[in-house]
Amino acid sequence: MDNISFRIEIPSDEDGFVLFHCPHCGELFKVSVEGVEDDSVLAVHCPACGLTADNFLTEDVVELALAIAKNRAVAAIAKELEKQTKKHKSGFVDFKVKTKGGDEPEIPLSASVEALELATCHDCGRSSKIQPSLSMSIYTCPYCGIGQANDR
Repeated sequence: MDNISFRIEIPSDEDGFVLFHCPHCGELFKVSVEGVEDDSVLAVHCPACGLTADNFLTEDVVELALAIAKNRAVAAIAKELEKQTKKHKSGFVDFKVKTKGGDEPEIPLSASVEALELATCHDCGRSSKIQPSLSMSIYTCPYCGIGQANDR
């Protein structure tokens, strides 16, 4: 059986920001697509706890990936079983491959959570969208990891 691969496009909001979720503290925040893809950004930091992680995927992205993977795997297994049953057809025993239950729903992603406020880092100059309560106090820049104090 061949390897199965697929790509999931995470939508950005009208300003070009994508939603992230901190696996450590649960904070939701948005970073720009360009900022995350920039080679000078070594790691993304949570603006609330300041920690980095292997990924900041939201639960919606993980659920969509699992649904797509399950659907593709079931289809590939069914196809392989059909091939095998055709190869070994005899007059005495007959096998048929049926899949039950249908596909797992693949719910499209949206760039939800609009109650975030634009904040610009004084050190690296990049912008992110964070909770208003964080932007009014101290937060960590998601791109450079340097703490930012409210300048209002």
